[in-house]
Formats: sequence, structure tokens, C-alpha cells
Amino acid sequence: MIGGPGNHDTKTALALMKESSNYSHEHRSLSRRAFLKAAGATASIAATAELAGPGAHAADPPSVPAAKPAPSPAMSRETYDSHAKGIRIVPGQWRPHYPWEHIVWISPAWPSQDYLWLDFPEAIFSSQGLLYLSHVNPPFPVLFPDLPKVEWRQEPTGLAFERALPNGIRFGGSVTRGGETAVELELHIQNGSTQPLKDITLQTCAFLRGIKEFSEFTRNNKFIHAPGKGWVPLSETAALPEGTGPYRVGWRKSGKLLADWPVMVTVSNQAERLVAMTWRKNTLSLVSNPNHPCMHADPQFQDLPPGEGTSIRGQILFFDGKLADFDYTKHFGG
Repeated sequence: MIGGPGNHDTKTALALMKESSNYSHEHRSLSRRAFLKAAGATASIAATAELAGPGAHAADPPSVPAAKPAPSPAMSRETYDSHAKGIRIVPGQWRPHYPWEHIVWISPAWPSQDYLWLDFPEAIFSSQGLLYLSHVNPPFPVLFPDLPKVEWRQEPTGLAFERALPNGIRFGGSVTRGGETAVELELHIQNGSTQPLKDITLQTCAFLRGIKEFSEFTRNNKFIHAPGKGWVPLSETAALPEGTGPYRVGWRKSGKLLADWPVMVTVSNQAERLVAMTWRKNTLSLVSNPNHPCMHADPQFQDLPPGEGTSIRGQILFFDGKLADFDYTKHFGG
């Protein structure tokens, strides 16, 4: 019979098959995990309704606490750039074809994979001539070319070296951590020659090409502090009148007396932070070569008769904040 029980069962089976086909099609785009999750939730609701009896509503499942949102990847895991943290001081190289160079690589205080390269020292000029140059520059002939390589000596918080020249003069220095944001610099010299040693001026180059946030080929990101002006870009110092400050801006003794603080600053292009360099009262001049790029706070030693020696101390400081908030007298102790 067309309307009998058998025909009804056939219609029911066909409806179920169609419904199952639609269900399968509807979930085809879901991932396996999402599908199993949905299927598990449906089974749980059905089981609950069966246990509760005929009067229960299958559409009202038992309450389940809402899941907390997963933390964002930036919060839950470190990246390559953020993994390396804090000041690191390691032996480096700049021009390995000049094996007598003394190069230190220094990482900033904040997370970074980059390094400032410190040429330490780059040069020592004196009344006896150019005692040392970390590289070859033909217009500046050095007294003792082709010096041997001197290895860095590992110290508890950094590195140190000592070099002896053929005329009996010795010099050396150390680069060590001075806390979470500072690097302590020390240079010393001993006049072991038979002649007086006068007009001893040095270059200590902080090469910035290896640290991206300070690596722009410009003087516009470098600042000196001038009386009555505050922080002035190095590119604008040529317009300042001579004699406004006790510290020179330019190469050693050829620079104009312009700065009232013995510090050179380079500001970051990534955040409001900076790196600063000083030799405190022994700072002779502040200068930059934008073609490298680099920044210098260059010191001087006192005159030395034969047999006498002396030492000076400086600092590199990483400051996390605005240039306007950076005060030499506060952060370097005056």
C-alpha cells in the first residue's frame, strides 16, 4: 500500500540519508579537530537529555565555564630580536686584514641582536709621532707599522689588553660592564722611552653600522650639549660661535670650543632611547664621521716625562628615554 507503514519507513530513511549528506557537506570545510569537537558536544547534549528523561530539553546543555582567550603570540613567546637581552662585551673584528686592531663588540642594554663596535683606541697621537693606528691610512704614517696581534684578556665583567711598543712605551685598557645600562672604559699609558711624551691625544671610535637603530649615515641623529642651547644636532654646530663651551667639537685640537658637557649622544630611529659616550674631564673633542657612521668622544692624556704613567676613565651609557630627559650631570655623575 502506498500510504502504509513500509512506505513511511522508506521516506524516513531517505530523509535521514539526505540530512546526513547535508551534514557531511556542511562540515567538509571544517578541520578534523573542529568537526570532532562539534560531534563530541552534540553527543554530550544527547546523553544528558536521555539521562534527564522525556521532559528534558536537549537544547539546554549544562553550563560550562567560558574558555579564556589564548594569549597572543607576541605575549606568549620570544622572538629572535627579543631573545638576547642585556649588555654583552665580546672580542670583535672590524678590519681583520689589520691584525693589530683592538675591537670590542658591545650590545645595548635592551633586547637586541646588534652590536656597537668600539675601536679601542683607534689612534694615539703624541709629540713623538703617531704611536698607534688601528688601521692603515697613508696620509697618517705610523711610527711602528705592522704591529703583532694582541689577544684580549678575559676579565670577570669584560675584556682587557696590554701592548708594548718597540720604543718602550706601553699602553692598554679595559672595557667592562658597569651595571645594567653602562659600560666602563679605562685606558692607561706608561712612558718607557727616554724622551718626554707630550700632547698625547687619542681617538676612540664607536662604530655604529653594526647596530641598526643608530646606523644612519648622518650627523642629524648625533647631539652635543651647548650652553644656552641645550641639545644641538651635530650637523648644526658649525653655525655656533667659537668659545661657547670648554669642550671641542671636531677632530681633536682642531675642533671649536662649543660643548658645555663632555658627552656625545646618538639617538635611536626605533624608539625613544639613545647611546652616549664620555671621557668626563679628560674629554678633548666630540666628533662624528657620517660616512662610517660613527661617533667619538675622544680623550687626552697628560704630558709624561720618561718613566711616568697615567690612566683615564670613561663610559658608554645606554639610556631608555627621551633626549630631553637625558642629563649628563645626573646620569654620568657630573
